[in-house]
Amino acid sequence: MTNSVVHCKRDLYDVYIGRPSKWGNPFKVGKDGKRGECIKLYKEWLCFPAQKDLRLDIKAELCGKILGCWCAPYPCHGDILAEIANE
Repeated sequence: MTNSVVHCKRDLYDVYIGRPSKWGNPFKVGKDGKRGECIKLYKEWLCFPAQKDLRLDIKAELCGKILGCWCAPYPCHGDILAEIANE
């Protein structure tokens, strides 16, 4: 079962992943870089040993879910969450 990321105001979703949810990207476009850079930072951050429990939660709680964020249909940290959930 695969995940998808949709816009949280235009589409139906199962789990909200934007700020301030626990799934939110702590790296902000503008402040921390461009969209792609912030997504890359988020992916790297999730690989830190301190985020092990969050990675386990991603697999347990997001697998097969439709993820809602403000970014969709543009590239989004939700794409990273979906990738991890589907591993």
